Amino acid sequence: MRNIITSFFVAFFLAISVASGSVNKSMPDSSPVITNRFTKQWVTIPQEKVYLQTDKPYYSAGEDLWFKGYLVNATTLEPTALSQYLYVELIDKSDSVIYRVKIKKDSLGFSGHLKLKPELPSGYYALRAYTRWMQNIDNDFFFTKSIVIGNSIDDKVTGKITYGTPSAGLVPVVLTFTDASQNPISGKRVEILQNRTSTSKKKMYMVTNHEGKINWQVPVDTKDNSKKVIEASIDDIGYKNNFYLPEFSTDFDVQFFPESGVFLNNDLQSLAFKAIGKDGLSVNVTGRIFTDKNEEVSRFPTSYKGMGKFSLQTQPNESYYALVKKADGTEKRFELPLTETEAVTLHLRYSKNKILYEVVNQTSIPNQSLYLLVHSRGKVFVIQAFEKPVGQILESLLPPGIVSFSVIDSFGHTFCERLSFVRNNSSPVISMESNKPSYGKRELVDLSLDIHSRIEEPVNGSFSISITDSRTVKLDSMADNIQSNLLLSSDIKGYIEDPAAYFADNKTETHEKMDVLMMTQGWRRFNTANIVKAVYKKPAHSLEESQSLSGKVLNAFNKPSKKNSIILFSKNKANISETDSLGGYMIDGIDFQDSTSFMLKAIKPKGITDVEIVPDVDKFPKPCLFIPAMLNPNVAAQDDYFKQSKEKYYYDGGMRAVNLSEVTIKGAKAPDSKTYYYTGKAITGLTSKELEKHPGMNMLSLLQLIPGIRISGDQISLRGTGTNPFQESVNPLFLIDDVEYKTLNDISFLTSNDVEKIEIFRGTSAAIFGSQGRNGAIAIYMKGFNYKVNTPVYSLAHIVPLGYQKPAQFYVPKYEVDSVRNSSQPDLRTTIYWNPELVTDSNGVVHVKFYTADKANDYSVVFEGLTNSGEICRYTGVLRREDR
Repeated sequence: MRNIITSFFVAFFLAISVASGSVNKSMPDSSPVITNRFTKQWVTIPQEKVYLQTDKPYYSAGEDLWFKGYLVNATTLEPTALSQYLYVELIDKSDSVIYRVKIKKDSLGFSGHLKLKPELPSGYYALRAYTRWMQNIDNDFFFTKSIVIGNSIDDKVTGKITYGTPSAGLVPVVLTFTDASQNPISGKRVEILQNRTSTSKKKMYMVTNHEGKINWQVPVDTKDNSKKVIEASIDDIGYKNNFYLPEFSTDFDVQFFPESGVFLNNDLQSLAFKAIGKDGLSVNVTGRIFTDKNEEVSRFPTSYKGMGKFSLQTQPNESYYALVKKADGTEKRFELPLTETEAVTLHLRYSKNKILYEVVNQTSIPNQSLYLLVHSRGKVFVIQAFEKPVGQILESLLPPGIVSFSVIDSFGHTFCERLSFVRNNSSPVISMESNKPSYGKRELVDLSLDIHSRIEEPVNGSFSISITDSRTVKLDSMADNIQSNLLLSSDIKGYIEDPAAYFADNKTETHEKMDVLMMTQGWRRFNTANIVKAVYKKPAHSLEESQSLSGKVLNAFNKPSKKNSIILFSKNKANISETDSLGGYMIDGIDFQDSTSFMLKAIKPKGITDVEIVPDVDKFPKPCLFIPAMLNPNVAAQDDYFKQSKEKYYYDGGMRAVNLSEVTIKGAKAPDSKTYYYTGKAITGLTSKELEKHPGMNMLSLLQLIPGIRISGDQISLRGTGTNPFQESVNPLFLIDDVEYKTLNDISFLTSNDVEKIEIFRGTSAAIFGSQGRNGAIAIYMKGFNYKVNTPVYSLAHIVPLGYQKPAQFYVPKYEVDSVRNSSQPDLRTTIYWNPELVTDSNGVVHVKFYTADKANDYSVVFEGLTNSGEICRYTGVLRREDR
């Protein structure tokens, strides 16, 4: 039984009819219910996605990696996401987080940088970016980007690894070590640790020969899927590096995907396939399809990146298998999915800006009880009963990106789902004008980028621009960009090779490539079947609109201690909170940058023995990334780039990185004391021994033990300060561990159990504080922060949580005067200009000014961003440089 859509309702009109209480009679009664369920998903439980533009595709150790983060609503792509903080990490192939920064949102989004250490090893890395709210969905939907980092700075020792041809399950390995002058390092004992990330660690020792080489054989383990690593170290010259083994196995896997997920019996079926090697990358194959009676019924080749599709007329009571062969002759057998007798399937085909569909119903359910559901990123655009078996939908009625076509019934059952991709290019038109056709050395460049809609109206938005030396920084036109990421990569799981290739043009071949990808990369962000049934994933992580600190307080019996006062100190600020019935506390609405330290004090309720405060530790999602070690076609350009980056590093004042061998230093035990700036300058006070005589005494009582101190209400005064014997109108200066505080309440919560010593400054001894010390000073030094004590103070905690990165600005030299323009200091920038905070003026124009560098290489321009309404903008161009 087959049917066709003769009319359908766009979600906007459906929403109007639902709001007015009237629904078109041709719509099923459940249509508003289904639409509302999708609306709840993307309106009340919105998802976020993030894209990072970086200034370059690869970097050298010792450089800054600059980025701009675009955080958007995952459905509308509008930059209206509510999270105020973005986490950006650099991760190596062992899934170790090398750097992590937290970026606070400003009026133009998120921008920051990673400062790569000069000793960072060369290798393949990945950038990962996400918000706390994004952790509520699968981590596969975090932003990831592969990054190559080279190191020509740490050149005291260079290790190079080569491999031979595998034989009998073993592969020959040669490690060659050379010094900075490329001379072999001979006679050195090398420690080798294999499979560092595996549970079985194999350690061996070898000595380099006269060529600086060591040789051995590594087993080819086809069953161990751990990230195979060789860790090599030479202790007496301070060398240590990791080498990630490639995949030597010729094994491969092929998966078959019936169209819309249903392999229907007795029907002409379209099946897609995807072939992947052990290294996780695509392989080209050819194949033949056989029945269970060994009759050949079809053949297929790979069409693109290990993928392809073919048609097969299925027959009743038959099963099928495939014999698939690689180019090297390796052949394997794969079983096709079993056919289904009673099921519904959906076929799609693209033709001249239209999506043609056909539904095949082999169930007892009438066609009139089946409905076509079309949504894009969780927003419903079509929901209509079938009337005929075939129909079409204009591509112009759908937004660009992945679109889901499903067959459902009025009971919320989803029979099948098929993904399609809509191009519908309505992005703004961008043009670039420069004030000169070409530029010389250290010359001012004045650029204007005009951004207009398709109907010639200026647009408003936020943008970033990267301008790089096109000779040393080779851009990969097939790599992920803001368009391919926000419309494709961010909405389906799995690694996509060369994602920008699917947007290269509007040719039929490119449409076919994309369609095969839609059929094989079927894991998606929005689960249609669950939403239709109103099954939503409950958020486990809160929306991070502000920074907060949390934890719990336990009593002496290790039970929650409720109604405990919590005081948070940082510099001269104090926040007060109270634990709930479960002993938990939350201090919200605080603003702090990275490396900010806090002191937390739990004040026990009356009648309760001492309590313990346990702050929550920052928790972050564990990385488990696929970082491909792909051969880069621009290796020569990268070598030039790394050499130039090294030269620039030293000209800019960088220090040579030298790895030292590990040493053990033994010394006498230091006394349990701390050194502070003001220690030893006080007139009087209380020592640690004197404080031990008054266990548990509060701070106000302790201060009254010191001669010359008077306390009245919330005022404290020191004899010998001010104009009178006792100055009672203004408090002295209070310090806790040399951090200044303002009022008596700021120190009143402390007890003798918390404090190591108290020192009093007045008269000439208080002169070191300047005008702030005219009324004297009281300095309190705490226990348990930077040294060991015999009796730890459990009610105190010192924490340094991850704060947001302090904003930094990309440096661009200004050659405005002859003395600077004629300087002999070479300008070796590879990123000529980077600006993540560009906005359009009232005419839709962005203006950029910068000075050229020294080398007469052309410049590549990459301009990306979003309009306020979520339209994707991207422009690439070239600026000409001449040697003059």
